[in-house]
Amino acid sequence: MQKVELTDDSLVSLLKNNDTKAFEIIYRRYWHQLYGFVYQQTGSKEEAEEILQELMLSLWQNRAQSRIQNLSAFLFIAARNLTNRYFRKKINLRKYREYQLLHEVFENIDIDHIFNENQLSEAIEKVLSQLPEKTATIFRMNKINELSVKVIAAQMGLSDKAVEYHITKSLKMVRQRLNEFVCDN
Repeated sequence: MQKVELTDDSLVSLLKNNDTKAFEIIYRRYWHQLYGFVYQQTGSKEEAEEILQELMLSLWQNRAQSRIQNLSAFLFIAARNLTNRYFRKKINLRKYREYQLLHEVFENIDIDHIFNENQLSEAIEKVLSQLPEKTATIFRMNKINELSVKVIAAQMGLSDKAVEYHITKSLKMVRQRLNEFVCDN
């Protein structure tokens, strides 16, 4: 049996008519290219897979009303948009993690003494600049970038125990120094 290669336009037309085989062909035809594109942007296998899963699900769910002129361009633009949305969420998550961290650090400190957020950020950066470089880096990776102990250990070539030591040491120093900062104001 001779295999006929369907054009992208044919696949889009079949997809609009609920053809699951057309969807499977689109998926197989573009998955690896899209994965490479998204992975290059995110640097994370899991995030790239999740973004592409969302893209393909959206393609299938919106097949009837889609007005795709160029399938390849459509898929790559959609992948770029979903990747951008991922980074926007990650930025908001980072801000939230910073808020959580500050809440954790200041739960026993009277924050009324701190005049504004800029002073607080400056105080934190000042404390981190006074810590050993490796300790400050591990603190940022864990508390701000939300990386796990295992990931940090692998990236920095350290044991899990060493990373935990640096996190404990940095939290103690941050609490102590920021408490001094508040008392000085």
